[in-house]
Amino acid sequence: MSDTVLTLIRHGQSFANVEPIVESYSCRGLTPLGISQAERLAARFVAEQTTFDVLYASTLKRARMTAEIIAPALGVPIIWEDDLHELRVGEVDGMRYADVTQQYPSFDRGIKDYHVRVAPNGESWNEFATRCARVLHTITAAHPGARIAVVCHGGVIESSFLWALNLNAGARHGVSFPAHNTAMTVWKQHISPYDGRLEWQLASHNDHIHLRTT
Repeated sequence: MSDTVLTLIRHGQSFANVEPIVESYSCRGLTPLGISQAERLAARFVAEQTTFDVLYASTLKRARMTAEIIAPALGVPIIWEDDLHELRVGEVDGMRYADVTQQYPSFDRGIKDYHVRVAPNGESWNEFATRCARVLHTITAAHPGARIAVVCHGGVIESSFLWALNLNAGARHGVSFPAHNTAMTVWKQHISPYDGRLEWQLASHNDHIHLRTT
């Protein structure tokens, strides 16, 4: 069987990336720069004749916009998946960051106190990492041997390392795996030639060469 190739794509720059607003369901989408970043990724796919068998995307607006820009370059329909959302922040959705940190001190302690929800009706980082592991497993199990593209969020990409390494959110106390806007992280599920074990191999991380200026 062919390797399963999972390419995780972070959305383009969003308003929440540049303004001190905490956004989840209230997401306002991509900035003009974010739109340009997604267009440059689409152009890269065309130039490199990149192909995928399936394309998934988070339903938050910043991911939706990114997926809708790159989908024509890939020629595959988008499968929308709510469980690919970024960390759900509950009652602080849409609030200014300064107000959030004042009213909900647990928000900034999320990685350290990873069993504590960041805000009322929000998720803990452990719940978030568990959700990401579940949806990534579901997607890859549904498409063995396929080339899978997933438009998602920085937190989902970071959680993919926990999923592949079978770690919980506590591992994030002292390490991070940041990804640039529209960067790609590629995992390959490979049968080990040594013992026949099915394993995930990291092929690349934070690949955003399409954004470099010449």
